Amino acid sequence: MSREQERIRKKLEQNPIVECNRIQRKFYPTLFSKFSRVKDPRNQSYIDYSVKTMLGTLYYKCIGGISSMQEMSRRFNDDKVVENLYTFFGDTKRDYLPHGVTENEFLERLNPEELEEIQKDIAYTMIRWKTFDDARVLKKWQIIIDATELDEGYQKKNDYYLSRCYNRGESNECTKYHRSVLEAKLYLGHNLLCSIATETIQKSEEYISQSEAKVKQDCESKAFIRLAEKIKKRFPRLPVIITADGLCVTQRVLQICRNNGWDYIIRYKEGCATTIEQEYRALPEKEKVGEDIEYQNQIPFGDQL
Repeated sequence: MSREQERIRKKLEQNPIVECNRIQRKFYPTLFSKFSRVKDPRNQSYIDYSVKTMLGTLYYKCIGGISSMQEMSRRFNDDKVVENLYTFFGDTKRDYLPHGVTENEFLERLNPEELEEIQKDIAYTMIRWKTFDDARVLKKWQIIIDATELDEGYQKKNDYYLSRCYNRGESNECTKYHRSVLEAKLYLGHNLLCSIATETIQKSEEYISQSEAKVKQDCESKAFIRLAEKIKKRFPRLPVIITADGLCVTQRVLQICRNNGWDYIIRYKEGCATTIEQEYRALPEKEKVGEDIEYQNQIPFGDQL
């Protein structure tokens, strides 16, 4: 870690909100003005809080690492917090910040494409900053693909929730439901990531008799197909290297990368591509780097190399 990175880390530990504000103002100073231009889906006759305040409150909920709306309502019910956040927003101060229930109702009506446009603009802004050019690999931007679990519990809250069985066949067997998405994040170096697209991981009745590992791989692979379409549409000319785990090792995924002109680095995971493993283990000799690392190029996978 360089001296500059160490200095930033210490500042974040001492006062994370102040340091995050400084970073936001430096790299994306128009954030709150972008919030104010989001189309308001609510009935204008019953509005207490502006769109800027609604979205700004959620922004600081995430910055503060607050996991639930209920916890946000409790922690933001403080005179000093209210005063500070309205100052940060640059909005007219009120006695309170929006309640978690109010935020949930707002989000249910909000068109997600409004926020996706801001998300895209943030990514383009970061790319234009020459500061991050060193993060590129072979002059291409690394996009990390990974599944993220947003929520888990015993209640299936909507049809998008997936199920997971624990302690199958035992007396304490139970089923939990979870909401998962596939995230695409632009890597900017120094552990800095910028989310550029999100796609829901879905499951259908065709998976009922299949193993959980097979279901997980197939669900994520299908989510990647939809996610790749979003990435290509938003960043059609961006030179890209896709980085993903072994669950994305399918011929369909690799073909999409090639069709889009993307390079890819996919970590091998045991059981995800058995033909590759068999071909590799059958080789009598392999290339080596040093004494501990071995590799081999040009191993066939279906009709791909």
